[in-house]
Amino acid sequence: MVTDRLKKIQEGLAQTFRNLPPILGEEAVNFSLNSFDQEAWSGESQQVWNKRKNPTKWGKPDDTGRALLVKTGQLKRSVRVIRITNNMVYIGAGGADTPYARAHNFGFRGKVDQNVRAFTRKMKNGKTQQVKEHQRTIHQNIPKRQYIGGDKDSPYLKARLRRASVLELKKIFK
Repeated sequence: MVTDRLKKIQEGLAQTFRNLPPILGEEAVNFSLNSFDQEAWSGESQQVWNKRKNPTKWGKPDDTGRALLVKTGQLKRSVRVIRITNNMVYIGAGGADTPYARAHNFGFRGKVDQNVRAFTRKMKNGKTQQVKEHQRTIHQNIPKRQYIGGDKDSPYLKARLRRASVLELKKIFK
């Protein structure tokens, strides 16, 4: 009777340890997605993202009410579990369709060469002018708006992962 109970606990532990990495990976992904909702990273302290510059000065006025780092939602949707090993879960964001993911998470300051396609510009006097295809160098300063990181970066994430692990382990002993 005792050996049956012990064997059942051992099987439960083995199954839980197999199921735990994907569960913890999803927990970390959800934590990162919360950063988009809060517009802040919960690290050692709450690191609120810098607001965007005045869009009416350089862009469309429709950007005023939009959330930071979310225009199409492609970056937010790219946050996912990349790889699961025996004792590690890797989450990441970006890919070929979102090459800007790293620049937003870590910040970027530097020169970038920009290719401009040929286009037609409408002048103030009503005439149109053809602009040739060309290249220009722009100076970019993208502020750090961290949305993804590890448990070493955030004690809140570490506590959340620990809580999820304890909940899974408690299921064995019920």
